[in-house]
Amino acid sequence: MKLHVVSFQVPFPPDYGGLIDVYYKLKALKEAGCSVVLHTYRYEVAEQPDLLKVADAVYYYERFTGWCSMFSFRPYIVYSRRSKLLLERLCEDDSPILFEGLHTCYFLSNPLLRGRQKWVRMHNVEHDYYYFLGKSCVSWYEKCYYYLEAWKLKHYERVLLYADKILAITNTDALYFTQKYPSVSTYCLPCFFDNISVETVTDVSPENEKYILYHGNLSVLENVRVINYILDNLLPKLDINMRVVIAGKNPDKHLREKISRIPNVSLVANPSQEEMNSLIVFAHIHLLLTFQNTGIKLKLIYSLMKGHGHCLVNSMMIPDLGFEEVCTIADGQEAQVIALRKLYHTPLMPEALQWRQQALMKMGYNNQVTLILH
Repeated sequence: MKLHVVSFQVPFPPDYGGLIDVYYKLKALKEAGCSVVLHTYRYEVAEQPDLLKVADAVYYYERFTGWCSMFSFRPYIVYSRRSKLLLERLCEDDSPILFEGLHTCYFLSNPLLRGRQKWVRMHNVEHDYYYFLGKSCVSWYEKCYYYLEAWKLKHYERVLLYADKILAITNTDALYFTQKYPSVSTYCLPCFFDNISVETVTDVSPENEKYILYHGNLSVLENVRVINYILDNLLPKLDINMRVVIAGKNPDKHLREKISRIPNVSLVANPSQEEMNSLIVFAHIHLLLTFQNTGIKLKLIYSLMKGHGHCLVNSMMIPDLGFEEVCTIADGQEAQVIALRKLYHTPLMPEALQWRQQALMKMGYNNQVTLILH
């Protein structure tokens, strides 16, 4: 089977949520015998030869960024991805097309693609995601941009009526799209990821080497908001010997300086994949909080599948039923501080780790591509 995949960004290296899902989906499709033609927009990213390991052909397109793309009734994330060359290449055969995110759906309703099998992968309910980004902003200029984009996305979302399948990333999102667009077949297709096996760690870290880990893209406003909440509201109530590690991409100067002034908190900026894997594996507690319950946070899946420590989350971090069995849930500062103190001195048994991985695989987090191919 031949399949065109249209990606919103170059999916290599797969170093944040959306790109991780795209890259490992391509890898799973390739392993299932699918012939993949990858079309990817890029923005300040070089061509990546490694993508030829997961796709038979790769085509790159430049985005139309800047002010001109903002003055449109279409969302900026859609209108800036409108290459005519992409449409021409999609029309060269009649193979199915997988659009990765609403971002890539500029040509979804195009008459030249009428009669084609068109599937849309939805990583979020995008207008909700952009609305919450607006709430996290301090700058009024940024707030206006995100709120306007959220309004445009809410209206543009009707383009999904031209899709044959909607592939939602969570059951909650699948229910939303099913109710909103009942004429379109909607399925829950859990996220794809680097699904390495859980390996048993036999050596228990000494008390002074234990740490609580928060990780993510540190340039994302939502993540910075969570870090400030941890540093300002939780950390002062913890014992001084409880170490906290914050790791991720591109922390700004303000965040670096703030962390440097706190003795029991360390920052690991722009870690390599190997460094991040090591931090995840050996963390005693994964502290994963969010203030916006949109889509799924892949760092939760990675922490549960790769990590050998407890996962402490708030209710908004839980994407679907079933996760409450493999996480410790605490809402509010007092409950989170109590949970951190308790879990810090509680080991997690190897059999619990294996059970956790098996539970996730039963929920569909196993990189199966059957739903796409059929």
